[in-house]
Amino acid sequence: MSVLMMLSVILFVLMLAIGGIKGIGVFISLWISFAIMVVMIVLISFQFNAFWVLLIGGASLLTVTVLSASADERTTAIALIASLIVMFILLAVILPTEQITIAQGFSEENSEDLEGLSLAINIDFGTLGIVAALLATLGAIAEASVAIATGIGELLNSKPSLKNKELINVGQILGKQIIGTAVNTVLFGFLADFLSLAVLFSKLKYSFVEVINSKLFTSSMLSLLYALLGVIITLPITIGIFLLYQKHQKVDYNREEL
Repeated sequence: MSVLMMLSVILFVLMLAIGGIKGIGVFISLWISFAIMVVMIVLISFQFNAFWVLLIGGASLLTVTVLSASADERTTAIALIASLIVMFILLAVILPTEQITIAQGFSEENSEDLEGLSLAINIDFGTLGIVAALLATLGAIAEASVAIATGIGELLNSKPSLKNKELINVGQILGKQIIGTAVNTVLFGFLADFLSLAVLFSKLKYSFVEVINSKLFTSSMLSLLYALLGVIITLPITIGIFLLYQKHQKVDYNREEL
């Protein structure tokens, strides 16, 4: 048995013991997401349009992640809509940023590993950089949207007559707490990935200017900033969708009364 298989079995047992049926669903969704990623890689390598693959694959990943939370229908729908909106906003930010920074592709530090290998793979590394940058943010976006939507949904269930202004104020307080946790998760993940990179820069005696101009550092920092931006804008978008939902519900209720 390989290490990967052993860790998968341990993860399955723990998720079953702690989460029960819901844990099994999350475990299955993990492998579905992995399968979607593999399909995306294969399609891009076969010269399919990378942006269409990214949009369809990214939407599929968000759908699987949000559905795996096993929330109620309203919370799931709002979280999914918010996640998709944030994904498109981030894509609009990533496209010009990646073109300006030119941080995609391999860096000088990778030259030794690539020695003797051909880079003539007929794939635009700029496009690959955009795909990788957006995919790196989807997990944080889905997690934040589900947490915020669930919290606001529970609040509305306990206080259905809550006014819009009160909903915004309470939603902001709740969202800030959730965003704080999500931001810390993203930041710690970045620091863990950056640790080996920091050691490399230290051993090579890079100056501060050389560090901030390195492709490795720039791409890592941009991924962090994209994820943080996605988590932050998830809050107002989710609250806005809840307000539209409440307004729609009131209109339907008034029609039924008439």
